[in-house]
Amino acid sequence: MASCLEQNLASRSQSFADQGLRFLFLLNNSYFIRQQNLLIDLDIFDIAQLTRKVGDYMESYLQVSWAPVLSCLLTPTPRCFGKNYSPLPKFDSEFQKTYSTQKLWKVPDPELRKTLRRAITEKIISGYTKYIEDSNVTTLKFTPQNLEEMLQELFEG
Repeated sequence: MASCLEQNLASRSQSFADQGLRFLFLLNNSYFIRQQNLLIDLDIFDIAQLTRKVGDYMESYLQVSWAPVLSCLLTPTPRCFGKNYSPLPKFDSEFQKTYSTQKLWKVPDPELRKTLRRAITEKIISGYTKYIEDSNVTTLKFTPQNLEEMLQELFEG
């Protein structure tokens, strides 16, 4: 029954054009199933398997949704006419686009929502702060605190 449910969820997730939304759908539903299985005290092996699956979906979600935002800061800046150009405007644009889209997405479980926000915040803020410090950037559109506050608004639906 559990494998049938997993196949059904995987099949339904294919209807989402946005891969981030697809993995968020799988994450939400797998987390819910895991929580329900904890309540009925299923075999510890099944719970461990579900927990791994939840972690895998979360990692996949982070990779398809937020890694591209952070990659804007990691790619070398192009040289044009002897000048270095900052990747910050591209990062700001990608961040704003991803944030605006995902702010409307829903994660119903408060604990999962908190965990997901923390994972995104750690990934984005650490990369952004490192870039700012390494590049000695002083003028910013977004401070790390601004970004953190914005990320805490995600997934309310």
